[in-house]
Amino acid sequence: MTVEIRALHKTFKRRGGPAQHVLRGVDLTVEEGEFVSFIGHSGCGKSTLLNMVGGLDRPDEGEIVVDGKPVTGPGPERAMVFQNYSLLPRLSLLANVREAVRAARPDWSRAKADEMVERYLTAVGLWEHRDKRPGQVSGGMAQRAAVARAFAVGPRTLLLDEPFGALDALTRSRLQQQLVELWGNESETEKVLMVTHGLEEAILLADRIVVMSNPPQPSVQTIIPVPIPRPRDRATISNHPEYAGIQEELAGLLLVDQTAVA
Repeated sequence: MTVEIRALHKTFKRRGGPAQHVLRGVDLTVEEGEFVSFIGHSGCGKSTLLNMVGGLDRPDEGEIVVDGKPVTGPGPERAMVFQNYSLLPRLSLLANVREAVRAARPDWSRAKADEMVERYLTAVGLWEHRDKRPGQVSGGMAQRAAVARAFAVGPRTLLLDEPFGALDALTRSRLQQQLVELWGNESETEKVLMVTHGLEEAILLADRIVVMSNPPQPSVQTIIPVPIPRPRDRATISNHPEYAGIQEELAGLLLVDQTAVA
């Protein structure tokens, strides 16, 4: 099963100024078992593209087909995690995850829903903190709850919009590792699409990196494969012979694109 993005265009109208053509002819297929990262400068359309795959926005032209079905709105087969963990402040971590599961999966029995909630809160190390509210835990713990919430609805496609961007380096490293372990071992999630600004994060996590361009160039500048075997270890990945070349290519492409805009 795949995510197919076909000839996608999106323009935003701006009051008192020209329209902004954010996405320009995006064609991309994400295969089952793939982790694909999107990287580029702010304003190049990365988050807009992810929102469209999630069904939160609609393209002006083109279409998105996920697992054989056109995307017309949000659905439980696709789950999103944002940079802001977006938990309901009055509810406990347990209640936040449980309410999301019950809303997304009304066909599930209460027992199955509760089983999924416990499984993923336990997997991210939060079961003993389940009765705390978001304001009573650290930002890293809150983001772990957001990750648990996304996996608990049983999505086939996981969409991540800079989920670790606001965290300190140590917490970010731990969550990256947990994410990969959940995707590979614990869940039914087949595909992951992630927006990031971090070159190292993209190389560490992705199978392919989609480098996006600023207007007026086509949105997808190039796609770089990451042929580094899994599992990958943050402490040693930079020693792999492919690592430095990928990093240099990414940095060079982003620098050239920034210079063209300036």
